[in-house]
Amino acid sequence: MATAVNPATSAGISIGSSLGAVADWLRRITVRVGSGEAHGSGVVWRADGLIVTNAHVATGQTHDVEFADGHKLEGWVVARNPKIDLAALAVPAKGLFAASSRSARTLRAGEMVIAVGNPWGEAGAVSTGIVHRRVGRRPWLIADIRLAPGNSGGPLSDAEGNVVGINCMVINGFGCAVTTDAIERFLRTVRLAEAI
Repeated sequence: MATAVNPATSAGISIGSSLGAVADWLRRITVRVGSGEAHGSGVVWRADGLIVTNAHVATGQTHDVEFADGHKLEGWVVARNPKIDLAALAVPAKGLFAASSRSARTLRAGEMVIAVGNPWGEAGAVSTGIVHRRVGRRPWLIADIRLAPGNSGGPLSDAEGNVVGINCMVINGFGCAVTTDAIERFLRTVRLAEAI
């Protein structure tokens, strides 16, 4: 008879409960970004109203930003870099729930990752996967995770809810995200206080 890897049946919180709690947290920091009929996702990066999304999601100057609790604000683009597919929006709000981040360079191949977004108009949808390969100097993280239209701009996090990237596209069936390291370099150019 095979022995279980972890024979303890009551070793605390289950993986399911833990992932559910992480997903709930990620939904709080995930917003819906859109203009007209086109919508994607975004992440509340700072409590003072800075939202990070993809450049291909934030194509205009202003966008509707809908929060997890249903309230909406107008957001306007304060920085955009199509080359790395990032955009930053400002909304007139303070004291927001904001992302905690982790350097994607500390990830190992095989680590679990979680994506939250608004694919096909479904708010707060969650998918899980694993890091496909270790992150090098490139600004993209590749994961074996299911993404769909509407996930773009949403968070990719580790199993503890620390954001490691912003989902941007699917390549050969793998999810691709802009790393937090690239995001932080991009945000050094943003002066939110001057924009509001």
